[in-house]
This record gives sequence, C-alpha cells and structure tokens, in this order.
Amino acid sequence: MKKIFVIAFSLTLVLGIFSCRKKGETPLGAKLDAELMKDTTTIAFVDSTTFPFDTINEDDKVQHTFRIVNTGTKNLLIARAFGSCGCTVPEYPKDPVKPGDTASIAVTFNSAGKQGEQHKNVTIVCNTVTRNEMVYLTGFVIPKK
Repeated sequence: MKKIFVIAFSLTLVLGIFSCRKKGETPLGAKLDAELMKDTTTIAFVDSTTFPFDTINEDDKVQHTFRIVNTGTKNLLIARAFGSCGCTVPEYPKDPVKPGDTASIAVTFNSAGKQGEQHKNVTIVCNTVTRNEMVYLTGFVIPKK
C-alpha cells in the first residue's frame, strides 16, 4: 500500500511540474543545449584539470582557478557548471569566449562537515565536442578535535 501511495504521489508531482510550462514552449535548458550543438569548438586547459589541495583542516575553504583556452574557431559557450555536491561551487564566464582567448573557472571547496580523503569534481557543460568537461579537486581534510 505504501509503494502505491509513493508512486501516485511521485506521478502527481511530476505532472504538476510539467503542467506549469506553457504549451509549445521550449525549456531554457533545451534551448541552450540546441545552441551548444550548433557550433562546437575545442579547448585546452592551461595547467591541469586536477588541483591537489593537499591537507587542510575541517571548515577551511580552498579556492582554485582553472584556466582554459579556446583553441577552436568558434566561440566557446559555457551553458552551466556544477559541483559534485553543494560544498563545491564553480564560477564561470557567462559571456562567449572568443577563439584564442583565455577564460577562468574559479572553484571553491568548503570542507565544513567533511573529513578524510576528498575527491570533488565540477562538470562544465559547454559547446565542445564532448559537451561535458571535468575538473577535479583532491586532498585530505583533518577532522576538528
């Protein structure tokens, strides 16, 4: 009985969410995805895609800036970037990056509530051939005493 209630509630919730959209309207995410597929480009990371922050204390914050170069012939468009959890927050350029130009993606990792070995990633959704580029932060968090 409990399973039936959960399934019915889930279906009602999903239908409610989709009914809020106007008929014939394309969701913003789909518009961005279509735009990303039109003109692909290539990028190169100036340094590395992994930043080892070594050892920090719990509650410390680590910030690192990943630099990328648009090595293609089309503008680089970054639709969104997101961390593997709420403790890893990226900031990325909202404007197109012209061919040959460099852009920065600043990532902040907040170690509050984290302990031990940490492996965090950020997914960058953009108009490269692979569509998703990844950067990583790794290190060790010493627990509070």
